[in-house]
Amino acid sequence: MSRKAFTLIELMVSIALTVIVVLFLYKSLATQEISNKVLAKNASVLHQTDQIFNLLYRDFLESNETKIATTFNKDYNILYLATKNSLHDIPFAHVVYYVNAKDKTLVRLESAYPMKLPVDLEKIKYIFADVLIDKVTKFRIFQTQQESRQKRRELLPGEAPPKSRPSNMPSKYLIFFKKDRKSTVFEVGKID
Repeated sequence: MSRKAFTLIELMVSIALTVIVVLFLYKSLATQEISNKVLAKNASVLHQTDQIFNLLYRDFLESNETKIATTFNKDYNILYLATKNSLHDIPFAHVVYYVNAKDKTLVRLESAYPMKLPVDLEKIKYIFADVLIDKVTKFRIFQTQQESRQKRRELLPGEAPPKSRPSNMPSKYLIFFKKDRKSTVFEVGKID
């Protein structure tokens, strides 16, 4: 006797196996989609952090005047820079980094004129504001002086010691900010 069709049991087993395989494929696809979202979010955070580091680095590198001011809140500093680095095509920009205490955003102000916080209302039309990071709980800047790594030679009899030049001594700035329980520290070196 020759068979030309499947039996009902064979058909039900094949349908059950197909459903199990499809469910496993669907589950793995859903897991892959979740992991892609997490990776995209992490890549976005890293990209944003990298952009902020590059902006701060260029601001420090091209600055000739740097001032760190403290605020009443010990978690925040204000950074004043006079720099050639400009986001708004200003030949020599005066830049201020500060955290807006209301909405906890790190803001970069840029103007062609020197400014001091709080800004006068009549000068506000000459200031560009860029929001860099939101939900910042801490923004601190620390300045350290590096020791000179050059070995000093022994002085000859009657020779005067060389004058120290602290203005040419390299300064390092540590910039620390905390967002969403994640801390980030940038180390920027420059010559004052």
